[in-house]
Amino acid sequence: MDKTFKITEYFSQVGVVKEHSGYFCSVGEALTVVILGSLCGLRNTSQISQWSKDKHVSEFLAKHFGILRVPCYYWLLCLLRIIEPKSLNECLMRWTQSFLPSGVKSLTLSFDGKTIRSTGKMDKFDKPLHIVSAHIAELGITFASHKTDDESNEIPAMRELIELIAVMDIEGCIVVADAIHCQKETAATIIKAKADYILNVKG
Repeated sequence: MDKTFKITEYFSQVGVVKEHSGYFCSVGEALTVVILGSLCGLRNTSQISQWSKDKHVSEFLAKHFGILRVPCYYWLLCLLRIIEPKSLNECLMRWTQSFLPSGVKSLTLSFDGKTIRSTGKMDKFDKPLHIVSAHIAELGITFASHKTDDESNEIPAMRELIELIAVMDIEGCIVVADAIHCQKETAATIIKAKADYILNVKG
């Protein structure tokens, strides 16, 4: 099988928050379907579920990814809900790194926090979801992300994200971020990861 079609291997070890059994589709396979659907421009799980039922798509998933059966929309959501976020982040980073000829060394990692406004209208969220992401500037892709309770917690969230990314070896990378992250502790975290930094200073 061509290396391009080994995405399932990167997500086979994703952790879950509770034990599960009885599913004919693994969490890794469910994630693979969702990621492929997203790459095809589908915007939500419902659209992805419908797309995966198409005869040609089903045959493609079986032939190239070994996914013989895709769960219905309800069970797909059930599988996605038990995924452990930190574990998923690590799997996504390993997968992203596989596209890079020499890993992430010497690239620019741009950190930025965004509030997902649409989550403010969802019952399961007390307030809008805020996420800090690390983008590889030269490639225009997100390398990793980390959820915060609110925008005020973005500073420690960036440090935690740097520590997570450091596992992938970011020596020689240039870390850039907004003025809010011009903190001694943040700079120390970056230096510990053997990376360089450019942080804005206001006032």
